[in-house]
Amino acid sequence: MNETLVMPSNAPDAERLRQRSRSVPIVCFLIAMLDGYDTLMLSFIAPLISKEWGLGRGAFGSLFAAGYAGAMVGAVIFGMAADRFGRKNLLLVSMLIGGVFTILCSTAGGSGELMLWRFMAGVGLGGAIPSISALTAEHAAPAHRSATVTRMFLGFPIGAVAGGAITASVMSLVGWRGVFVGGGVLSLSLLPIAFIAVTEIRGGDGAGGVSRSERPLSDLVADGRWFGTVLICLSAFLILLVSYFLISWTPTVLTMHGMSPERAAVAGVVLNLGGVLGALAMSIALTGRSPFGPVALCLGIGGVLTVILGQNIVGEASWTLALIFVVGAFVIGGQMNFPALGVHFYPEEVRATGVGLAMGVGRFGSIVGPLLGGYLVSAKLGWDQLFLFAGVPAVLAAAAMAAILLRKRSR
Repeated sequence: MNETLVMPSNAPDAERLRQRSRSVPIVCFLIAMLDGYDTLMLSFIAPLISKEWGLGRGAFGSLFAAGYAGAMVGAVIFGMAADRFGRKNLLLVSMLIGGVFTILCSTAGGSGELMLWRFMAGVGLGGAIPSISALTAEHAAPAHRSATVTRMFLGFPIGAVAGGAITASVMSLVGWRGVFVGGGVLSLSLLPIAFIAVTEIRGGDGAGGVSRSERPLSDLVADGRWFGTVLICLSAFLILLVSYFLISWTPTVLTMHGMSPERAAVAGVVLNLGGVLGALAMSIALTGRSPFGPVALCLGIGGVLTVILGQNIVGEASWTLALIFVVGAFVIGGQMNFPALGVHFYPEEVRATGVGLAMGVGRFGSIVGPLLGGYLVSAKLGWDQLFLFAGVPAVLAAAAMAAILLRKRSR
């Protein structure tokens, strides 16, 4: 059963209702952590699966892609369905699908079966992102909406890091099948919490009605929003391409350039830590203002710094790690604001559709980024050229954000 709270027309009453609903962003943060953990889970247990089944690296590329592809499909489909049938309803369904199919991953007898279960688990957990973004926005004061959504989405990288550390410490005890069971049980254990704690606040028609979209995809691009929709999706693709390129290949490139493997692994952590702190700083900067200008500036600076990084990689130099931290703060920190862009740009009735479409297209970029990086590395480009290719999409994404801002001001 879906519990929907209709906002009263009296502003003080509406604010009191929001005060009673502070639990919703917290639960959404936990769900984002779960999605982040699931994204990284397979990379930690891949060696155990490879040893048991005798799989090569190529097979794991397909397994990784299956999860990303499922998340891409889930974000788009569940985003539209959430605006049509209710965000809480679709959130519960997506969590159920994610939990059940993650547990089924533990029963796989071969790579083909595991690929199917990973795809379906991705559909569920990826499909939760549009709903938690829209629900968090509903329960935030208008001046703090973008900032609140960005802070909620910090659960994704925090869950990836914390969950990965826990998995690394227990996987030798429970095996790779036990890790999948644990991840699925964790998702299902959040279901009753979400059922009880999550409510929907919807603006009605003045007579207690609930504002939902009968045609979410058509309404998404109505009133001239097609221009911004295209640019938001393009930007999401470009910046996730860059982010996952950096996450996947920076440690390898540093090792090939003379840095020790141990220090290169630290560089990967530093890159992600920069992203978390950068997004947190951005959430403060976004309070009470449109996110497009700050995000455009952030991505533009990040693109330039990425190019500078390629020009200045020096083996064991400490300032190389400092520069990597700053690149993470601007590039990955900027990327984490895309759900906030969606909830700011779209009206309430199609927010989940807008966020889902952008994140779905962005997930495609997360698949292309590592693959493109592998091709460029195998082509033996110089490090300066390699990071030039990585920096250009970030600058283009910044230009797209600036174009949306200018168009809004001119109308």
